[in-house]
Amino acid sequence: MLTEVKYRTVKIEKGSGGWGGPLIVAPDRKKNKIVSITGGGIHPLAKKIAELTGAEVVDGFNNPVPNEVIACAVVDCGGTLRTGLFPKQGIPTVNVLPGGPSGPLADYCTPELYVSGTKIENISLV
Repeated sequence: MLTEVKYRTVKIEKGSGGWGGPLIVAPDRKKNKIVSITGGGIHPLAKKIAELTGAEVVDGFNNPVPNEVIACAVVDCGGTLRTGLFPKQGIPTVNVLPGGPSGPLADYCTPELYVSGTKIENISLV
């Protein structure tokens, strides 16, 4: 018999030099993946978000998943396409690098969908 996962909600705030947020990430049965798009494996910040929420963390470069299952994306983008790619789809996005929205999709980086400069200490259970 399968047991149902109990997901928890986290608040993710901007870090030093960061912008946006706070994001409220609440995975559920449908949106239960924390996707790390940082190159070089799964970023520790994505691991921490998954650990606190009960969601599954995925290396999005090596194991892409459909947008429909993503509860949150973690990126390391200095202001090109990835900064706004997920916010454009309505997916909460955490940029581990500081700075405000920039690049061709910057208009989609609203405070409700995008936060930057985030460190592990900027994540808390709600």
